[in-house]
Amino acid sequence: MDQAPDRTEALEWTNQLVGKFWAHYAKHRPEDYFTYLFGDRLIAVTAPFLTPKATVLDYGCGSAFLLERLLRQHKAAGYDWSTENIGAAASRVGRHRNLLGLYAGERGERPKGQYDAVYFVETIEHVLEAQLTSTFAELSSLLAPGGTLIVTTPNDEDLQAQTVFCPCCERTFHRWQHLRSFTERSLRELMEQRGFSTHVVFTTDFSAKTPWQKLKTHLRPRLGRKNPHLVYVGKKI
Repeated sequence: MDQAPDRTEALEWTNQLVGKFWAHYAKHRPEDYFTYLFGDRLIAVTAPFLTPKATVLDYGCGSAFLLERLLRQHKAAGYDWSTENIGAAASRVGRHRNLLGLYAGERGERPKGQYDAVYFVETIEHVLEAQLTSTFAELSSLLAPGGTLIVTTPNDEDLQAQTVFCPCCERTFHRWQHLRSFTERSLRELMEQRGFSTHVVFTTDFSAKTPWQKLKTHLRPRLGRKNPHLVYVGKKI
């Protein structure tokens, strides 16, 4: 007898669910945050795109692991939807002399002013579809004229491979709440459609530390293999 087709529905993410999901990680598993794992390498790869005196916003700052590093060289601010994340960020960097502010979207807060550069790190894949247009409009409004936007996201991720099943709600979801996947081409096209001028798009491996690992990062695309991470650098038109 043939098996019935799997009709399990995907979880429909809401702001409330997203907030609860990341509040859990902020409280119980902060070491799983991307910028906790790869923050130093991310700074090393992207720092050449910043001017020495640039003011910086980390949009989607989580618990401030990247922001903490940015504050060593720049006046910077952090924004995140999750109040729990911003609370953790305040504990980590709240008294830093270079901090320009911390803002929680869940509380209705928005960053103030404009910045020379905005980091949008491992966040674009999480944004709810209904909020994409407003998110890009806000990113543009937060950038000073000619400002630099730095976006990172997984490179050509197989979303299905990371899909898990919740036995409580009987829904499937990506284990890291990812909603979309990008290639170099699709990311460039999206950013240009949203009004940004592309400076460069490239793949990399933020886990690479040794000279040999960094060399492999450069060799993989030439050998037809994929690096795990994607970087977009663009300008506000």
